[in-house]
Amino acid sequence: MVFRRFSRKALSCFTFVVAAFLLVLPAFTSHQQPPAQTIMPPEQEISILFMGDIMQHMPQVEAAWNSEKQCYNYDTCFSYVREMIQGADIAVANLETTLAGKPYSGYPAFSSPDELVTGMINAGIDIAGTANNHCCDRGKRGIERTNYFLDSLGLMHMGTYSGEQEYHERNPLIIKKNGFRLAFLNYTYGTNGIPVPEGEVVSLIENDIMLKDLQAARDSQPDKILVFIHWGEEYERLPNPFQKETARFLFDNGADYIIGSHPHVIQPMEWHKADSIQKERIVVWSLGNYVSNQRNRYTDGGAMFCLKLKKKFGQTSVTDASYHLTWVYNPLVAGRRQYYILPAARYENDSLLPDKSSSAVLKAFLDDSRQLLGEHNIGITEAAWK
Repeated sequence: MVFRRFSRKALSCFTFVVAAFLLVLPAFTSHQQPPAQTIMPPEQEISILFMGDIMQHMPQVEAAWNSEKQCYNYDTCFSYVREMIQGADIAVANLETTLAGKPYSGYPAFSSPDELVTGMINAGIDIAGTANNHCCDRGKRGIERTNYFLDSLGLMHMGTYSGEQEYHERNPLIIKKNGFRLAFLNYTYGTNGIPVPEGEVVSLIENDIMLKDLQAARDSQPDKILVFIHWGEEYERLPNPFQKETARFLFDNGADYIIGSHPHVIQPMEWHKADSIQKERIVVWSLGNYVSNQRNRYTDGGAMFCLKLKKKFGQTSVTDASYHLTWVYNPLVAGRRQYYILPAARYENDSLLPDKSSSAVLKAFLDDSRQLLGEHNIGITEAAWK
């Protein structure tokens, strides 16, 4: 209701009591409005799913070939985890191969069919980290062609750049979704001794580089800064001093959550909640292999890490941090190995695995992983299978 000014003549028509009451009310002119009610923003939520190393050894490339259609197809590889990936708002994986074209090859110089990216996109993966020790396997062509095809197929990527200009324009990777503004950075410890080709940029774990990147990330005023990092000793199941030192440096300079890969085995996960000394922080030391042809103990699977964030009154925090264990099932079909990423807990007592030997290996992977993570994890538990 808006109260207007009264003339002397009008006031004379009122009793003295009414006039006195009016005089003590706030005087609102025709140009003034009562203060508008503050509308508080609703809670906003987002889920981010991280996957480890997507590798392509030659048996995997051969398995993806469809002789009837004369093309490669990777959809079946992701078919058992597709629903889980697509259920996340943002899904991130380490692409540990190049798309340098033919001849295709596995270790030690990876180059995989372009259709691998189609399979990743169809599965629901949104972001590929390309900074890893194999990103320079095919030299300048490998980096440039990989970036070109990721762009042309619409899969966002980070970690390798075709020139300084692209590096400055696209690093950090800023994602705006569900009312959140998130900054992603991607690094690798090295490139297997292969020099970074002239004119190309690979984000390396070097303090001066990371310091500038973290400053650029902070300048973008994100809700959180997430670092997807390639580090550690291969096949070692616990983080080494270099990983711990690097994590400390990243946290001290603005990183909020650090997700690691490279060792090809799972390493522990830690969720340290905010206290009077430090802010909330999460580090996943290694997610292990998401898909590969490695079949030795501990290397035949990995973990999908799910991070759920909530923003309320402008403050963002973690509401849940959990993981699903995954295992690569590779039965022999028509004389060729096939590769399926399985949510391991879903199939540990399932008839999908017809042979007892595969069931035993899956069970061993689960037992090994649960023992390690149960002993060393801090605040992060295995998600219940739904």
